[in-house]
Amino acid sequence: MPKPRMSWPYQRHRQASSPPHPHKEMNFFPQQPLPLGSGPGQMTFPLNWQMGGKDLTKGLNMLTLSPQQPGGKSGQQTSKGPENNLYSPFEEKVRPCIDLIDSLRALGVEQDLALPTIAVIGDQSSGKSSVLEALSGVPLPRGSGIITRCPLALRLKKKECPWQGRISYRKVELQLQDPSQVEREIRKAQDAIAGSGVGISHELISLEVTSPEVPDLTLIDLPGITRVAVGNQPQDIGLQIKALIRKYIQEQQTINLVVVPCNVDIATTEALRMAQEVDPEGDRTIGILTKPDLVDTGAEKVVLNVMQNLTYHLKKGYMIVKCRGQQEILNKLSLAEATKREIAFFHSHPHFRILLEEGKATVPRLAERLTVELIGHISVSWWVEVQGM
Repeated sequence: MPKPRMSWPYQRHRQASSPPHPHKEMNFFPQQPLPLGSGPGQMTFPLNWQMGGKDLTKGLNMLTLSPQQPGGKSGQQTSKGPENNLYSPFEEKVRPCIDLIDSLRALGVEQDLALPTIAVIGDQSSGKSSVLEALSGVPLPRGSGIITRCPLALRLKKKECPWQGRISYRKVELQLQDPSQVEREIRKAQDAIAGSGVGISHELISLEVTSPEVPDLTLIDLPGITRVAVGNQPQDIGLQIKALIRKYIQEQQTINLVVVPCNVDIATTEALRMAQEVDPEGDRTIGILTKPDLVDTGAEKVVLNVMQNLTYHLKKGYMIVKCRGQQEILNKLSLAEATKREIAFFHSHPHFRILLEEGKATVPRLAERLTVELIGHISVSWWVEVQGM
């Protein structure tokens, strides 16, 4: 079957001077074509962009963002506490852009054109699953060994409606009625694709969650990095996993979200080393520190140095979160209650409270940051890629 053809009617006004300051207002995807010279750095979105007979731009409106950088004082967000999600004007304009990228990914465009993505990577037991659970509000597969055996596209859609879920892979599409179904269906999908056992596959599984409690965000979860094969694992399982991870993180259109526990030496983290290989300047890498409650007394300064970008410099910096521990999961602590406890933890911590005040701590702040980063990355990397076609 011939591949669908893309129509790329677009204009882009090149600005000789430096790009606008990131704290200034950014205008993406205007409704009408702008004449050349209409404004610095402005881009014209294709009005009749079609693929396979589908109009992928229907409903797109001008997206005007005033993103708050961590520690910033944006007036639009200071009235909101960290326990709240993104303010509604932002949400209403973000969703069409993320839907566009998800639609292109579903059509298989990514085989020929790298799409803007946030890839989540981490060593085994880094707390990666806990972060994704906290963002999505659904329990994901847990356990020892290799749990994520296929890339998982986690599509979160904020909408005022009862919880809805949908998992799709190959020719299977299953509607989910309750979050408790998610873990079982992901395991079934992985067994169908990678076989029952410990093998991995590059084939993508898509999980869509629609709920009023999630941010507008799409993430790609990748297998945790392992160094030594155990049990029935293939002897080269570590190399297989790294090859799969590298396939995603090497793309310039990918934001690399590297999850690192607070209680390990960041210099020994394999996930951060891999991110450095493909992004040596740290231009598109964000560090996420987890498990701050496990930091030894007296070692808090080490964590603060990392968060202040003094240890391992990343241009996009770091965020820190405290997710549910194993005992809290066994006690069936709800994610909503876990968020309250997380905020209370940082608020009362003598060393880490400053991170909460700077907007660098808690899962809700992380959700806001990632949505802003993804939309900003779409606006830049997408058109750079198109320009080179």
